[in-house]
Amino acid sequence: MEGNEGCVEETETVVGNENSSFIRKDEDSLDVDLYEDLSVDLNQEMTYPELKKLYEESQQKIKELEAESQKLKDENFVLKKNISSLYLTAREEIKRKDAQIRTLQDKEVRSRKFMAKSQQ
Repeated sequence: MEGNEGCVEETETVVGNENSSFIRKDEDSLDVDLYEDLSVDLNQEMTYPELKKLYEESQQKIKELEAESQKLKDENFVLKKNISSLYLTAREEIKRKDAQIRTLQDKEVRSRKFMAKSQQ
C-alpha cells in the first residue's frame, strides 16, 4: 500500500503543477488580450521638442474640454431652472383652471336649481 500512496502523491503533485502552469498561461494570455489593441513601440524615442509639443497640445485639449464642460454645466443649470419654472407655472395654471371649472360647475348647479324651482 505504501507504494501506491507514493504514486498518488506524485500524481497530485504533477496535476498541481499542471494546474498552476495552466493558470499562469491563462493569466499571461489575459494580459495579452487586454492590451493587444495597443500598438506601442517601446524602442521609440521622442525628442524633447516633440514631447514638449505633445504636452502643449494635451494642455490645450484639456483647456478646451474644461471650457466645454463648464459651458455644459452652465447650460444644464439654465435648463434645470427653466424646466422647474415651467413645472411650477403648469401646476399653478392647473390650479387656476380647476378653480375656474369649480366656479362654472357651481354656477351651472345654481342655474339648474333656479330653473327647477321656476318650473314648479
